[in-house]
Amino acid sequence: MYKTKTIKREIYHIIIPMILENILQISANLVTTAMVGRLLANDIAAQGICVRITDTLWVFYKGVAIGATVLIAKAYGTGKKEDCRKIMEQTLLTELILVFVFQVVLFFRADIFLGFFSKDAEILMLAQNYMKIIVFGFSGCVIMTVATAAFQGYGDTKTPMMVAAAMNLVNIIFGFGLIFGFGPLKGMGIFGAATALVLAQTFGAGMDLFLMYRKKKGLFFGTDPQKKWFYIDKSCIYEVYTTGIPAALESMFWQFSAIILSKIILSYGSSAFAAYQLGIQAETITEMPAIGFSTASTTLAARAIGKKDENLRKIYFRELIRVAFTISVVTSILLVLFPGVFMRMMTNKEELQSIGIQYVFVMGFIQIPQNLSRIYNGTIRAMGHKNTPMIVAGFGIWVVRIPLCLIVAFLLKLPITLIWIVIALDQLSRFGLSVILYRRFGKEVYDGSAL
Repeated sequence: MYKTKTIKREIYHIIIPMILENILQISANLVTTAMVGRLLANDIAAQGICVRITDTLWVFYKGVAIGATVLIAKAYGTGKKEDCRKIMEQTLLTELILVFVFQVVLFFRADIFLGFFSKDAEILMLAQNYMKIIVFGFSGCVIMTVATAAFQGYGDTKTPMMVAAAMNLVNIIFGFGLIFGFGPLKGMGIFGAATALVLAQTFGAGMDLFLMYRKKKGLFFGTDPQKKWFYIDKSCIYEVYTTGIPAALESMFWQFSAIILSKIILSYGSSAFAAYQLGIQAETITEMPAIGFSTASTTLAARAIGKKDENLRKIYFRELIRVAFTISVVTSILLVLFPGVFMRMMTNKEELQSIGIQYVFVMGFIQIPQNLSRIYNGTIRAMGHKNTPMIVAGFGIWVVRIPLCLIVAFLLKLPITLIWIVIALDQLSRFGLSVILYRRFGKEVYDGSAL
């Protein structure tokens, strides 16, 4: 007999630290977005198209880091701390090599990629100069991502949260001063935002390295360093990347679609795109409480399946669905009833507010299916169908979202509100497919074939 309080305690023990870390990171992004939102529409658009590119790279780093987390957790569980250190350092070495290539290409030839989004000379010039600054923060971002994977592999979720808090505080403080100016210091606009981000990422990376390698209390204290730090262990790297890339591809589907969608929305003008960027950030405010549910569902379902306890898995699933549904109802009501409040937090430009309000209002109706999908897909992944969430995402994006948006924008030339509705339909289609597949795979688990 399972106690409800015990089940809830397990769920919240996993979810709360991750939610807090994401809240800290998202809050800093929201503050920066709100500050940039006080600038010109072209500034916002220039930053927005750069974010599309950098976010695509970030989900790749993050996906590979997920592979590292899994392997580190396994090694830690067997007491092989030297292997944990080796996995982290091998992952970090290879990712830093890759990121150096990205830095060089984007510093000198960002125009090749930015030109896809817009032909506006002013926006492109702003974006290229913005990109030349933020590329210097790529290494810090990779170090922080891999370090977080190492800490989480050890079961330590509090340290990444503390680092995120410190980094975001640095980003906000320097962001305000560098964007708007402070005292004799003249404001740098979006270039100030870029500089602040690089400084914050560098600070966070330094803090992570210190916490991993410091004497006596460091994460890897008592472990022997690799004999050759710059030696690449092919078998180790193969395991990390083959485990992490499917997770990366799932997120990269969205990022690639976001690039195309950005191109589509820019056809409605820079103000429409700027409003869309701000609307996404406004919607993100209400997503913060639900961010940890995907990871929680994967972890708890895997734990129950490992015990071959199908009843426990179902209890975890039902409790997660109940909590997520309650949160989603509240966030949905807030977005539908008060879209203007959220947009006014992001910008003081009335033109951008009016466009963004439409987006936020429509997104309010898909909070429930969007958040419940995370639990369905996380559980499906734990059942052993690790590629299925990627396929579900691919269906919604490439079969529903992108084709319909292209038709709405370029063939039928309908108002941009129809684009927001298509995005909502994409989320609904993915939710429906996830439910169908979960029920199918759930029977397999119940019959014992997936155990």
